Amino acid sequence: MIFQEKLITRMNYLQSYLCIGLDPEFEKLPDFIRKKREPLFEFCREIIDFTHNFTIAYKINIAFFERFGSKGFVQFEKVISYIKENVPQVLTIVDAKRGDLANTSKEYSKYYFENLKIDSLTINPYMGKDSFEPYLLKGGHIFALCLTSNPGSYDLQYLKLNSGKELYLKIAEYFKGLEKSFVGQIGLVVGGTHSNEIKFIREVAPNLCFLIPGYGSQGAKLEDILPVSGGFCLVSSSRGILFGSEGKDFAKVAGEKAKSIMFEMKKFYKEIHI
Repeated sequence: MIFQEKLITRMNYLQSYLCIGLDPEFEKLPDFIRKKREPLFEFCREIIDFTHNFTIAYKINIAFFERFGSKGFVQFEKVISYIKENVPQVLTIVDAKRGDLANTSKEYSKYYFENLKIDSLTINPYMGKDSFEPYLLKGGHIFALCLTSNPGSYDLQYLKLNSGKELYLKIAEYFKGLEKSFVGQIGLVVGGTHSNEIKFIREVAPNLCFLIPGYGSQGAKLEDILPVSGGFCLVSSSRGILFGSEGKDFAKVAGEKAKSIMFEMKKFYKEIHI
């Protein structure tokens, strides 16, 4: 099943937009987890066990694994395998923000989509089409950075082009056009901290799924995000779900938080889709 079909099936089933970010920042893990031989995997495994009924996708940020070198990569791959083997209905999005020369991207595409068989990958489009086309030709799905949630997004992404459009809108327009050749394989990363701009991007790219970080800890609110999103989006929450407890009940607390967010999203889902 291609990404978009799997996404819509899961979205309709849960009537939600929740995507849980698996960001196992080592220093924030419960002390007893940090002492385990594979702390990153053990933390994520327990989070998955208690939250999978409430989420559409897991967004796994590779940075928290890379810092530990080969040991980290082993745990990263184990997390992907655990999701695919135990809760295959939940999508896997690897947040790696790849963006390199075509021959390098071919190697990345083989790793992520051929070896790991993930559902989607975040990419940085700065280097142009040949840097991300290998993922699409491999049949993979990508979320291209369009307007990010971090404060530095104002440094470059709002620059005005000769046409008068801001750069982020040009990116949205470009991928809207490219999606005609790769139907259902392209989405956009759109920060929830820019709720006004989400509306403009949706007008430019009506058919692309938005991956929306920034909800929760970064300050974005559902009432600002969802009404302007067009209802075809994944709203990502990481810290707000993962680190509610430092005790042995951390995964249970995360599950309760994920369930609460899912039901809050259901209210908006019914207003937008029914």
